[in-house]
Amino acid sequence: MSIKVITNGAVNLLAKRFMGPFWIRRQWLKKTQWFDKEQLQEVQLELLQQLVKHCYDSVPYYRKLMDERAIKSSDIKMLDDINQFPILTKKDVLEAEDSIISTRYPRWRLRAARTGGSTGMPLVIYRNWFSIGNEHAFVRRQWDWAGIGFSDKCAYFMSRIVAKPDQKDDYLYAYDPIMRDLILSNHHLSNETAKEYIDVMKKYRVKAVVGYPSAIGFLAKTCPDSCIELGLNAVLTTSEILTNSMREVIAKTFGCKVFDFYGSAERVCYIHTCEHGSYHIIPEYGLTELIPLDQSDDKRCKIVATGFWNRAMPLIRYDMGDVVVKSERTCPCGRLFQLVESIDGREGDVIKTLSGRHIGVTLIIQLLYVICGTRYIAESQIVQDSIDHLTIKYVPTRKFSQEDLNNFRSLIVKYLPSELKFDFQKVETVERTDSGKIRPLVSLIKS
Repeated sequence: MSIKVITNGAVNLLAKRFMGPFWIRRQWLKKTQWFDKEQLQEVQLELLQQLVKHCYDSVPYYRKLMDERAIKSSDIKMLDDINQFPILTKKDVLEAEDSIISTRYPRWRLRAARTGGSTGMPLVIYRNWFSIGNEHAFVRRQWDWAGIGFSDKCAYFMSRIVAKPDQKDDYLYAYDPIMRDLILSNHHLSNETAKEYIDVMKKYRVKAVVGYPSAIGFLAKTCPDSCIELGLNAVLTTSEILTNSMREVIAKTFGCKVFDFYGSAERVCYIHTCEHGSYHIIPEYGLTELIPLDQSDDKRCKIVATGFWNRAMPLIRYDMGDVVVKSERTCPCGRLFQLVESIDGREGDVIKTLSGRHIGVTLIIQLLYVICGTRYIAESQIVQDSIDHLTIKYVPTRKFSQEDLNNFRSLIVKYLPSELKFDFQKVETVERTDSGKIRPLVSLIKS
């Protein structure tokens, strides 16, 4: 058992559950989920007013913007008053640099995280310690809806590195006894390793699998007979589009419900799945606006959201770059949250290797732009043009240097499997889809 894994687990336990408002927020969320619409709006308005005042008092970017537009904190008297602020894009945040970080917190007290860059434009997001425990309370409520308790072990197919890319021994996983998490190496998922992963999940008696739909779906298709024997309570998917066919395969193969949830490193919007399979926008987490993409069709909307809880780097009316299909129905679960029918963002292909590995869009983005990334890349796209080669297209910002490129290259060599070669291609802009989005990963390999 790795000392590093145990140490990280202990630190995570302290940060998530004991150094912040986790327990208080958890009890609050148990009550607020049953509020009526008027009560929920009162909660949102109070949190929005507090946020706007905080932004004016301690965030230089917003103080300047509010002075220029003659916006006062006292002007926020109803939720619609947020429209006085312009929509904030990722490019705006990049150009704002440190001016969008609150001066209330010393930099050494903040934690930096990178977005996954699912729209091709990665960001560095700063968080204060208070927001960590608060975030965990919201996450745990989704786990509650899925029937997963604190004592239940979960297996994760996410982006964490637990083994070197070319490692082929038996240690392609790590178990954290503190958080009761089994971390499986997504980077080594293949026909050969899939059965091994099922066996290790049986060994640790996991009750839920959490991760990218592409990874869990691959496991379901590869080991259908073995998966059903796990006795899972739930599968939780995130970060990639979960199609209806993929959901059906996963649910049937693992013999349990699938709970798909949406969030981001920017921490402005959460969409969770309840026991009845409905997608609920979480109102206590932020103020989420669904803005129609086309005046003739008000169902397909882009997400513009204001997060209430990350005061270190608050984002007001932030354009997520993702699309949902709005719903007007109510859910039989009894929660009066806004529903969406589906989440249409974060679409991508799958990279295949000669050895039979399948690497989903979110994993490759996490690897190249979070673990190995630089904040001075404005846009990017990964193209697999042959079975053993990737072309990484990138649009540099004015601060991007040759040193950044060299560091980027050396880290990719360290983490990317050696069977995949790569080249960089500097471009003026990354090609958009018809809907105006960047496909972060494009495979030109025929199935």
